[in-house]
Amino acid sequence: MKFPYLEVSKDNFVPIITFEICAGQRWIRLEAYIDSGATYSIFHVDTAGLLDIDYQEGKKILITVGDGGVIPVYLHKLPVRFAGLEFDAIVGFSKSLGVGFNLLGRAGFFEKFRICFNDRDKIVEATKLI
Repeated sequence: MKFPYLEVSKDNFVPIITFEICAGQRWIRLEAYIDSGATYSIFHVDTAGLLDIDYQEGKKILITVGDGGVIPVYLHKLPVRFAGLEFDAIVGFSKSLGVGFNLLGRAGFFEKFRICFNDRDKIVEATKLI
């Protein structure tokens, strides 16, 4: 599947895609920046609230971020739908995430999809591997 980059400001396009996470009996559509340098997907704690998840019940780990700082992240295993496939993925929540969008990392996604970035055409392509 091909996803066009999202224009976040004039002439600034980024690989933000949509996917769904199961929250009880309903699926919630979310957006996240595909970050091939991130081990885990990390979402803001307000996303945990939207999903009715007590984020602090997850497994707490410390993650080093791009500026060298360390933030606490609480990991949860959640059902996800992406590019026509439903699977469980490890998702982290942090109130210390210092960017304005959720991050979609490698764990749980890059094992199931080949992710190709095409900056020239402003498209990210996800091809199922399983």
